[in-house]
Amino acid sequence: MPNKSIAIFGGTFDPVHHGHLIVARAVAEQRGLQQVTFVPSGRPPHKQPAHASGADRLAMLRLATEGEPLLAVSDVELRRPGPSYTYNTLLALREQWGPETELHLVIGSDMLADLPNWHRARDVVELARVVTVARPPWQRRTDELMAGVGRAFGRDAAERLSGSVVAVPLIDISSTEVRRRVAEGRSIRFLVPEPVREYVESRTLYTDPGN
Repeated sequence: MPNKSIAIFGGTFDPVHHGHLIVARAVAEQRGLQQVTFVPSGRPPHKQPAHASGADRLAMLRLATEGEPLLAVSDVELRRPGPSYTYNTLLALREQWGPETELHLVIGSDMLADLPNWHRARDVVELARVVTVARPPWQRRTDELMAGVGRAFGRDAAERLSGSVVAVPLIDISSTEVRRRVAEGRSIRFLVPEPVREYVESRTLYTDPGN
């Protein structure tokens, strides 16, 4: 993939919903990227395990992005044992895609404060251009977070981060809400792509309130 700009969008995607897809398209359009690759997490070091299996989450992402050339899916974290550190994921994708590919890493503005605490955080911000997605109103809060990042990484890194903020539409959909509605026997139509809804029903995912 020579001379490509690809964004890596990681998360549990438990399940993927329209909010995720809208964010991915906004990032691609505003940053002029050729592709956004969804990377479902394997074993996030600081999160509870996902409710659905890695195989199910991967299948739902593939259904959600089928036929959309702008969007892709990678199972790089699901194939790797041990904790899913972003640094290792970036190294693996850099090896897979080659040195000519420009890597971008999509994170939410709520993750900025914790970014300096990530495993090999300084190497992460060198391996990929971090793209922060922020929902309105975002300017004041993001500026405050950038100041903290500057103290951790230095002024140059903070300037690169502040220049890579993408404003995305305020779409109030969460995977937690989708799972809750399924457990309550309520419809998730229009919250997730139709093939994902059909997959959830066919696999009876999320029907147990404890899951």
